[in-house]
Amino acid sequence: MEAKRTVKPIGTTGFKLFIFPIIYIFASLPFFMTQCLGNVVYFILYKLVKYRVKVVKENLKNSFPEKSEAERLEIEIKYYKHLSDLFFETIKGLTMTKNQLKRRMTNIDQHIYDDFYLKGQSFIVVMSHCGNWEWVCDMSQVDCKQQVQCVYKTLSSKGFDWLMYKIRSRFGAIPMSMEQTLRVMTNNKNLATVTAFIGDQNPSSGKTAHWSYILNQDTPFMNGPEKISKMFNYPIVYLSSRKIKRGYYEARSEMIIQNPKDLKDGEITEIIAKRTEKEILDQPEIWLWSHRRWKHKKES
Repeated sequence: MEAKRTVKPIGTTGFKLFIFPIIYIFASLPFFMTQCLGNVVYFILYKLVKYRVKVVKENLKNSFPEKSEAERLEIEIKYYKHLSDLFFETIKGLTMTKNQLKRRMTNIDQHIYDDFYLKGQSFIVVMSHCGNWEWVCDMSQVDCKQQVQCVYKTLSSKGFDWLMYKIRSRFGAIPMSMEQTLRVMTNNKNLATVTAFIGDQNPSSGKTAHWSYILNQDTPFMNGPEKISKMFNYPIVYLSSRKIKRGYYEARSEMIIQNPKDLKDGEITEIIAKRTEKEILDQPEIWLWSHRRWKHKKES
C-alpha cells in the first residue's frame, strides 16, 4: 500500500527561475570546493557581518556559566565554522548519491529500525538541532524499509520552503508540516512508518509548553511528540547525531519510551528534554546556538 503524500508547497516562479539554478550549481560542486566556500562564509558571517554573535554569546554564557570566557569562545568559533559548513551540506542534498550519503551519515543502530519493521510496528523518532539533521532525514529513507515521515516547520519564504521539500523528499521520505502531521499519520496508520520530529523546536508560546530545566535555565519544549505518541501508542526512539570530522557524521539511536500510554502527562517530554541536553553537552559546538531558543520566559 502506497503512503499518502502531502501537497507540495508551491515555490515562487522567480525563485525557480533565478535562485534555484544558482543553488543547484553550488550543490553540484565537489565537497572540497564547498568546504573552501564554507571557510569564506565563516569569515563573512562571523568576522564581517557578526551574524547573531550577541545571541550566541548570551546563549553560551547562560548555558555554561561554569566555563571560562576562553572556553566559551572556543565553542563559539567552532560553532560558526560548523554553521557555515552546514549551509553547503544542506544544499548538497540536492545532488548527493545514496552511496555518498551512506558514507557521510552513518546510521549506527539500523538494527532497531529493522526489528520494528519485522514486527510491523510504527514508531516515532525524536532528534535535535545537533549535527546535520537534514542529512538524517535523507539518510533515513535510504536505510529504512519503512515509510519515513519528517515533520517540519513551514518556512515563510515559499521558494525556500519548496526547496527544502525537494531536498527532504528526494529519496522518498514524506515531509509534512506540523499542521498536516495528524492527518498524514492517520491516513498512513496501516503502514509501517517512522515519523521523525525535531524535539527541540522552539514553541510559539511558553504558556502551553512543557518547561524543563536544562543547560542551567528553564527551557520550554513542544509537547507534540508526546501527544502524538500517546494518541497512536507509538514507541519513541531518540536519535543523536555526532560530527566525526568535517563533512562526516554518525547517527545513534536508542529506545527511550516503550509504552507511551503508561506514562503521566509531561513525563515523555521531560525524558526528551533531558536526552537533548545530554546530546548537546556531548558536542556543544554542533548545536544551533544562533537560534533565540530562550526568548520565552517561564511565568512565576
